[in-house]
Amino acid sequence: MAERNDAAIAAALQDVAQAVGQQRNVGACADDGVRMLETFLRNHPPTFKGRFDLDGDQTWLKEVERIFRVMQCSEVQKVRFGTHMLAEEVDDWWVSVLPILENGGGVVTWAVFRREFLNRYFLEDVRGKKEIEFLELKQGDMSVTEYAAKFVELAKFYPHYTFIHITLLRLLNSLSVSSFRMACVL
Repeated sequence: MAERNDAAIAAALQDVAQAVGQQRNVGACADDGVRMLETFLRNHPPTFKGRFDLDGDQTWLKEVERIFRVMQCSEVQKVRFGTHMLAEEVDDWWVSVLPILENGGGVVTWAVFRREFLNRYFLEDVRGKKEIEFLELKQGDMSVTEYAAKFVELAKFYPHYTFIHITLLRLLNSLSVSSFRMACVL
């Protein structure tokens, strides 16, 4: 009988030790998440409130994604940390959209959030204006460096062509008629 009690006590102690070990692991994961959030916040990510601002959504995304590039965040952490920086109307929008996105049982990745966010806050007419601005971009009084920076900034709004097509289109668009004729002769 004493042997049975000793075995039962040993099994119970082993179960308790295992449970305590699992709690430590869960606590360690939670601590890692808190540390990651603290690191993210130390980089001073901007808050996005969803107000009308032609470039506010793009600026917010760019800054948050810049922080993600230096952190080793999982897709889930990117969504949690990024959406933590939403406030007011845009936070209300996200709280209402998240359950719909999770309805299928899938994980909401940063790419999914980004797509939904841009569909909501980067209006089609603004996107169209940016495409036109890109297509009509001329160097004018800008230095080559300024022109190249503006080109790269606007190229992301015109996804219809590959980089080579865009480069050729821009080159042809920026040449004067006489320069174009001279280039054709050569």
